[in-house]
Amino acid sequence: MPRSVETSVTGDVPAADIAPHDAANNTVRTDRPTATPAETSEPVIHEGGGGGAPRLAPSRVGIVPLTPHQLPPPPESFVGRVSELNRMEAWHREESERALVIALTGPGGIGKTTLACQWLRQYERRFPHGQLYVDAGTRSAEHPIAAAELLGRLLRALGVPAERVPLEMSERLSWYRSLTAGRSLSVLVDNAVSTAQVRPLLPDSTTSTLLVTSRSHLVGLTMEGARFMEPAPLNAEEVIQLLSHKLGRSRVLREMGNARLLAKLCGGSPLAATEISAWLAARPHRSLAHAANQLREQRQRLATLPPSDDFSARSVVDICYRGLSSPAATLYRRLAQHPRGDLPVELTRHLAGIEGSDCERALAELRDARLLEADPERYWFHDLVLAHARTMSLVEDSPPTRRRTLHSVIDWYIGRAVEADLVVTPRRPRFGQHYPHRSNDWPVWDGPEAALDWFERERGNLRAVIIEAHHNQWDEPVWQLCEAMWGFFFHRKHYRDWIDSHRLGIEAASRLGHPLAESRLRCQLAFAYLDLEHFEAAMDVCLPAPRLPEAGGDSAELAATLSELTSAARRGNDESARKVVRFSGPVPPRERVSPRSGG
Repeated sequence: MPRSVETSVTGDVPAADIAPHDAANNTVRTDRPTATPAETSEPVIHEGGGGGAPRLAPSRVGIVPLTPHQLPPPPESFVGRVSELNRMEAWHREESERALVIALTGPGGIGKTTLACQWLRQYERRFPHGQLYVDAGTRSAEHPIAAAELLGRLLRALGVPAERVPLEMSERLSWYRSLTAGRSLSVLVDNAVSTAQVRPLLPDSTTSTLLVTSRSHLVGLTMEGARFMEPAPLNAEEVIQLLSHKLGRSRVLREMGNARLLAKLCGGSPLAATEISAWLAARPHRSLAHAANQLREQRQRLATLPPSDDFSARSVVDICYRGLSSPAATLYRRLAQHPRGDLPVELTRHLAGIEGSDCERALAELRDARLLEADPERYWFHDLVLAHARTMSLVEDSPPTRRRTLHSVIDWYIGRAVEADLVVTPRRPRFGQHYPHRSNDWPVWDGPEAALDWFERERGNLRAVIIEAHHNQWDEPVWQLCEAMWGFFFHRKHYRDWIDSHRLGIEAASRLGHPLAESRLRCQLAFAYLDLEHFEAAMDVCLPAPRLPEAGGDSAELAATLSELTSAARRGNDESARKVVRFSGPVPPRERVSPRSGG
């Protein structure tokens, strides 16, 4: 079947695309490999994993599909790539019985994402049902983002409420295929680490396209009929076009010979050309010859390092870094300690540690040097720049300095999470040490929904902060963040994050010998399993809790724990009830204080 070259642009979703979907639409297709648990990197739930009630297909729970437009903003300028765009267009026009898969591979800074976005924007009318985007990149290749997490992001973008996103990988995959069946969508998976991340994200439609960018050659996608392309380096004339766009044509024409030398030294890397242009634009009295000499000397210094495909881009980034003022260079290294390199404006200014115009000057310097990207709400690093900033921090900052910066990031997130939690659930008792200092603070949000939206925006960062604290064996922040995120998880139902974070939190509280915190987190985790109707899992996680508060003398928490056990027994099976009966111990005659009640 040929892929349509131009489909309807009304944006309406035919009813047949979503409903009615019978059981057959929920089965996994057999014409392509199915992701295994090992491939998905999804944590396995051992407690009562098979005890949940079967979930309905998306069409049976009233899902209204959205039309997402999630592509990153376009660059300031786009040059060349005519042959690459033509080849992608030719692939699209070929006949096929499955979605088109294109994998763009190559070193950092070569322009893979920019090329993918350019082609998708150029032919946006082909995808009337939306253009999806997920960043699969991670701080560590040893801990890639699970395919289940990426599927969860896509399902939410397609209109599935967070509380209805299935917990199990197989069900998420089934829902995703149901929601994409027969639709014309594009899905851009940026910075993929492995084939296992990508394979489950293939839309179930012949008129859809999956575009993947990766530094690795994802050979496993061959089984999906993927077309592979490594974008070529820009030629000298294209690099000169980029220089002219930033510096002005007249300045480049005055030193055309040096412009060509710069193009050669940039190695055809669009990132390197953009960075050196920004460096020169911030120094209008410096010649292109001076920049070429700087770059040539830097390449000689870096020649002693292990060779890499992004050598030219690294050289230019290093020149831009060496040209920073001391406050800007310090801030550059500080910001890189953030676990994801994606910071809200408030945290960026907090880490600057300087007031007023000095802070703004340092940030402006990083933006002008293209070492830090920005919009009105966030700052973020290109992945290659982030790697450079972390390397510079390892070289120039002491381990205690790096630890203090990371602690500052974690403490900031705890403080903000506490403030948001006090708006969401203002009256419930807390144990975290941050609460007494903030209980009378004036709310910084207009109301609970605004506070929940903050949690939503920072969800990925909060998850990364918990994992980073866990890896460093900083137990206090782990359980305190779990306590502060309770109201968010209860209202927005991100079950995977809820379960994974609370397992780490319970482990942390247990190591600290903090029975009250452990009991609180066990109760909070039990609610996730009760919502999912995983009654055995709720009982297993909750049964140790009643004895824990006795060591701390908190009878109200004990009463809350027993109440949750009773709820599980009533809703569960006979074995659940027998477990509750086997538990022995006094129940204090205190009013129940439940995390569900919020007060």
